Amino acid sequence: MKTITIREAYDWLQVENQRPSSLTNVEWDHLIQYLEQKYQNENVVEYGNKRIRFINLVGVIQLKTVRIEILPKLDLEQNDPALNRRSLLNMLSVTKHLPVSLNDQTRSHYEKVDLSHILAFIYISELFKAVKRGLYRGYRSKTENIKHLKGRLLVSQHIRKNAFMSVNAYCEYDELSANVPLNQLLKAALKVIFPYVRNSTLKTQTWMIYEMFDEVEDVFINTSIIETIQINRQNKHYEAVLQLALAILHSSSMSTGENNQIAYSFLFKMNDLYEWYVGECLKRVLSPGAFKLDLQHKGRKLLIDTHTGRGTVQLKPDFVVSKLVFGEPIPVVILDTKWKNGRYGPNPSDTYQMYAYVTAYKSAERCIILYPKNDNELLLPKWRVPDSSPVKHIEIRTIRLDKVQHTIADLREILSFQ
Repeated sequence: MKTITIREAYDWLQVENQRPSSLTNVEWDHLIQYLEQKYQNENVVEYGNKRIRFINLVGVIQLKTVRIEILPKLDLEQNDPALNRRSLLNMLSVTKHLPVSLNDQTRSHYEKVDLSHILAFIYISELFKAVKRGLYRGYRSKTENIKHLKGRLLVSQHIRKNAFMSVNAYCEYDELSANVPLNQLLKAALKVIFPYVRNSTLKTQTWMIYEMFDEVEDVFINTSIIETIQINRQNKHYEAVLQLALAILHSSSMSTGENNQIAYSFLFKMNDLYEWYVGECLKRVLSPGAFKLDLQHKGRKLLIDTHTGRGTVQLKPDFVVSKLVFGEPIPVVILDTKWKNGRYGPNPSDTYQMYAYVTAYKSAERCIILYPKNDNELLLPKWRVPDSSPVKHIEIRTIRLDKVQHTIADLREILSFQ
């Protein structure tokens, strides 16, 4: 299996049949078909002449003969995928898109292999631990023509079936079974990911899980089946692995028909993931009794319509940090996350947007554009809004993403509340 690792919005992936770091013409066709099916009318790809670059998209795309790993573009100089993978794993773990806790030692191990292996390793390992604690069984309704009365007798069916066989009884009863929707979903996700497993230990664990799932039927997983799954005291230990299974099944399996080309992806839009991550870290920074954090705040309009007196042009900053004064939230800092390379300065439109925010929120003294920290960072600008009262500033700041502890430390320093 060929693996190609590239950086989002930085490296081009191109067609060149003889190079291991490039696509063949067949692989190119499969990839384009997959992207057109998965991301139709979405601006996540930049095309060139038989080459492609992913914009605002990270994760892994698994085709039949090639695995394409797309990492954040944080390390631009050392060309070490592990540095970028470490930050992505940190964000996925904190935002619960990888619903398992990754400590520093575990993350250090995972950052050395591509995301497809990481996903397979985590899912199979967590599933193996869950089923070893006990295969979940639930009650399922069953109808059967048997030689003794069990459950309730279905009279009309009994008369039709047993008019000449008086020793039988056509019954409906509940039976404790492993063939329940939860196990069917877990097995379906295992079948998606297993063909791409190369590690011998994982393969052994997978075959052992298949043996435990022997009475679990292979079914097509749809929304109606997912909605029947409920977490209770008996299956609570399956909760994390269930979320992983849903992520795998939601990752868009595809068949191209004539060549039976199967694909799945584990992809995230980087703008969204970065914003979710910052939000989770801010919750850990701000004391609940002293501050209030609003996400995607819609409390201000930019203009007032003179004919109707109503506000118009909705403002929606990513985060509004307010001090609680006698229980009343007073906005003091506006933050907006931007997942783009800020090393050469902000986009003017971003600065205009921050100006609109900081003037609309009268009590706010600071408006911060928050970029991810990368190498070779230049002096970060800070501006004062003229004739403002209180004195207002618009500034550019950056945060480290390799460890959640580093991100929290950076946010504490930036906000300087505590």
